[in-house]
Amino acid sequence: MNFAFLKTDLSKRAALAVLALLLVAGIVAGREKPSLSVPEKVNRIEARVELADDIDLSKLERPAAAQAPHNDPFARRSFAPPAPQVAAAEPPKPVAPPLPFRYMGRLTQDGKTEVFLLRGEEILSIAAGRKIDAQYRVDAVTDSAIRITYLPLRTRQSLELAQ
Repeated sequence: MNFAFLKTDLSKRAALAVLALLLVAGIVAGREKPSLSVPEKVNRIEARVELADDIDLSKLERPAAAQAPHNDPFARRSFAPPAPQVAAAEPPKPVAPPLPFRYMGRLTQDGKTEVFLLRGEEILSIAAGRKIDAQYRVDAVTDSAIRITYLPLRTRQSLELAQ
């Protein structure tokens, strides 16, 4: 079905309704007459207060010592006995972190022993006397353990070897 006639008819009806509303608004607004009367000027009453000579205003001033309030409504109040003051404890001595290495294996060739360690996903080849980064130094490699020094704190640690 084709409703094209309703669309054109509807737009014409809407335009006629808007024009009718504008016409009614214009008529209503035209009936109102502006007020031509000027408001009367109001005379102000002058009221001045004269101070009497017998009032001593200095009695109203506070002395300097009384500037602060005697009762502070925001002060902390507690009926518990005051807590004993604890002396500040010395901070704990720094401790070397746990060794980040895992023993992987060893290789002995021509009288020299090389040990393989795993740090994260990185495989390291070490021998006695070598430094690992700037933080660790390998002191000794024995059949049962590797002795390592944590250089920033000069702490000796031992990594037990799995047999």
